[in-house]
Amino acid sequence: GKLRSDFLGIEWVAYGPGLNPSKVDAKLPAAHTIQQVREELVAVQYTASKWGATAKGPRKMGVVIPHTQPNGERLVCRTLTPQSEGLLALLKNGGSAQLIDTYNNKPPKWNDTIGAYVLNFNKRVTEASVKNFQLISTTDPETVYLQFGRVGKEVFNLDFRYPVSPFQAFAMCLSSFDYKLGCE
Repeated sequence: GKLRSDFLGIEWVAYGPGLNPSKVDAKLPAAHTIQQVREELVAVQYTASKWGATAKGPRKMGVVIPHTQPNGERLVCRTLTPQSEGLLALLKNGGSAQLIDTYNNKPPKWNDTIGAYVLNFNKRVTEASVKNFQLISTTDPETVYLQFGRVGKEVFNLDFRYPVSPFQAFAMCLSSFDYKLGCE
């Protein structure tokens, strides 16, 4: 797979194998063309927490994956027009729950004792970092579907659960390492 971002590092999409929709031969029949296009597997969008004119506090993260049906089969997101029908477009436009599953990072709580935002990682994360996060579903805010955090200088733990795949989990975490020009 591939993980791509916009110029500001705010929007990320992970793809499976296939062609970029802009590079597909338009002369081919639509049914053949769509099979050549890469599949979108996960999209991540970061936004800054705004207090006045500058970013302050933890950044916000929105994630969308293709919906997983009750039988465990994941829907395929393959489109010739990702700007209007891709995962990021569905995330921004409040897409249908039959097509996508949406997640947000769990908002940390301010701790006056240590003077920082904190989350309970149940001893799986031992060091403070801007990269630490937990993902919760918009439909089930009590269940943590993915948590990622620092345990050493260059060591991190990643825990995830169904319906998030290993590739999706890894792509989400990789997106957190890049500098977010629009959020800093």
